[in-house]
Amino acid sequence: MYKEFFGLRANPFNVNPDPRYLFLTRHTEEALACLTYGIQSRKGFVLLTGEVGTGIQEPAPAASLQLAARSLSRR
Repeated sequence: MYKEFFGLRANPFNVNPDPRYLFLTRHTEEALACLTYGIQSRKGFVLLTGEVGTGIQEPAPAASLQLAARSLSRR
């Protein structure tokens, strides 16, 4: 319904965040860097916290894609 009416190419509302639409603010860049560092250094547990509606779940898919791209480029 929204896609056709507004001429969008993708659905505007999804349950899971889409890393293609991640808007990198200073805070999301810091969260992404901390999450990536924690995964790469195998720290075991990384926790991102924040208020409801602040996009805390956004950096996780982006970090996953970044790490996958890095591992593929090293091969």
